[in-house]
Amino acid sequence: MGDQHHVQEELARRGIDITQATVSRDLREMGFVKTRLGNGTYRYELFEKPSENSLWSRLQIMFKNFVTDVIGTENLVLVKTSPGNANGIASLIDGLKRREILGTVAGDDTILIVVDQKGHRRSVESSFRGLLT
Repeated sequence: MGDQHHVQEELARRGIDITQATVSRDLREMGFVKTRLGNGTYRYELFEKPSENSLWSRLQIMFKNFVTDVIGTENLVLVKTSPGNANGIASLIDGLKRREILGTVAGDDTILIVVDQKGHRRSVESSFRGLLT
């Protein structure tokens, strides 16, 4: 698939009148991402969500290289990283879609993981601490 303009033209050729903004939104909602080809042009490709195993493998690499500590209290888990790495790691944690993790907040070198209840915090903390070894 070409750029958004080409998509819009092809739809118009088929009798569908649509704005570029709508094309952009619809492509994003359907899971398409813009990728750059070697010759400097772009195309849209369907982005497939990584598997949970793939996310855990990435997290293990990130934790071994950039995480310095994992600390838990009440229903919160704090992950300390080297400067500039918290956002990428938090994004991977969010991608796990664990029911007991309500969300993350990332700064430059700190991630706050909010766990749904105190009883689940130890298992969340333990699973992330285990990635450090």
